[in-house]
Amino acid sequence: MVTRTYTAAHLGLDVYPVEVEIDGKQGIPQFVLIGLASRAVEEAKERITSALHNCGIRVRSKRTIVNLAPASVPKSGTAFDLAIVIGLLKMYGELSLITDDTLFLGELALDGKVKPIPGVLPLVIGARKLGFQRVVIPEQNSAEVSTLTGIEIFAIEHLQELLSHPESETLQLARMKPQLFAPPPAAQTSSTFLHIIGQEKAKRALVMAAAGGHHLLLSGPPGSGKTQLARALPEILSSLLESESIEVTALYSIANMSPHGLITQRPFRSPHHTISRTGLLGGGNPIRPGELSLAHHGVLFLDELLEFPGALLDMLRQPLEEKSVTLSLNSGRITFPAATTLIAATNPCPCGYFGSGYKACICPPGNIARYRQKLSGPLLDRFDIQLEVDQERRLFGETPLPEMCSRNPTEKILSTIKTQIAACRAAQRTRYKQFNCGSISQLSFTQLQETTKLAPLTQRTLSAFALTQNLTGRGYWAIIKLAQTIADLTAEENITPRHIQEAVTFRQFSANC
Repeated sequence: MVTRTYTAAHLGLDVYPVEVEIDGKQGIPQFVLIGLASRAVEEAKERITSALHNCGIRVRSKRTIVNLAPASVPKSGTAFDLAIVIGLLKMYGELSLITDDTLFLGELALDGKVKPIPGVLPLVIGARKLGFQRVVIPEQNSAEVSTLTGIEIFAIEHLQELLSHPESETLQLARMKPQLFAPPPAAQTSSTFLHIIGQEKAKRALVMAAAGGHHLLLSGPPGSGKTQLARALPEILSSLLESESIEVTALYSIANMSPHGLITQRPFRSPHHTISRTGLLGGGNPIRPGELSLAHHGVLFLDELLEFPGALLDMLRQPLEEKSVTLSLNSGRITFPAATTLIAATNPCPCGYFGSGYKACICPPGNIARYRQKLSGPLLDRFDIQLEVDQERRLFGETPLPEMCSRNPTEKILSTIKTQIAACRAAQRTRYKQFNCGSISQLSFTQLQETTKLAPLTQRTLSAFALTQNLTGRGYWAIIKLAQTIADLTAEENITPRHIQEAVTFRQFSANC
């Protein structure tokens, strides 16, 4: 007699069902597991045997064959344990469950406890899409899926919970009740944004980046505040929406980095410049998202940008444009979302002081040229905002320190900024809802052209600047995106020449940068 239970596996965020077929025959006692199982799956035989013994179930002396179908797809991980043991219990006659519409996910401990597994959230979402009516998961994974609806979810801590009603054909467990999504209140911590002295234009650039999701490049000598500015950005970002929270948590769950609950704050990732291609873009075995995808709906901060290898930086060009990372691997094509706001900080030369005006640069001209060549023109063009942050130091060089400190923003101003950014994001979501975009930066050029109409005077202002600065097509539309964000920050519906003129000032480096 062949028994069948169902579990699931994921390849990236894509989920496919796995049918667990179990057949017991007379012969030399043996537990055979087939279906391209990895070492972790093969070891399930020992975990299951010990768990059954410790739950008081006698393991039958049969030649037991377990097949994980489809057999042509490699299987890895420990999420199959629970489905295999349920199939064995059905074959032994210890359970009468009808499980064709139920998915089982979980790793077994030797004493029968059900341990948490990575990737539960995307697996449950995938089960719902595949038409399963209910899913059984480990109790420790329950917080991840607490807001999901459309599928019955049962969370268990021990295998004995399924053995309590052996004659029942349905699950005799308490079903999880979906909870309302509610972002927690912001933590009361010291504000980095409030401690930024001066730098009014740079702070304005942060507000624009937060409001429209624009990529931001900061250039300047050491000590000019680039890193502090970048790390202040998360403070003014709004909390994640429920749909965004689920997407971000699913990525962290696959990477086995889930904080045992939904992630409600926008992620901030800051990898070191020694990171590998796999670490930045994703891949490996098992396949995991890279830092670019882990910053989905959040911020990716590349400090000391030109210390990263030039070839690695150029790999960012397509993902930044498409808001996703597509990996072509032996197991197939895998796509991870990457709707990220990229902030990069760089020095103008290896020593950091070229063109600073207050300390001499000691770099040979050839070294400066090679240093800057790591940032290619196509990648530079993808930064909507390009800003030199040394201007404040020059401006306040003769200003007494007390007067500089007096220019710090207050809590009231910071609260107003957050309100403006939240309102701007809400306006952009409403305006671009047909494209399912959370901010204007996620629009393609075609979508932006369909939704943005410029008045004749505004068009002439933009055209005049495009001609004098030899803008690329991407640069042209970047100005329009910035101008629309500026208009949305003040709740103005239409872009005016004033908005274009301000946007232009955030796309111009000085000759020394």
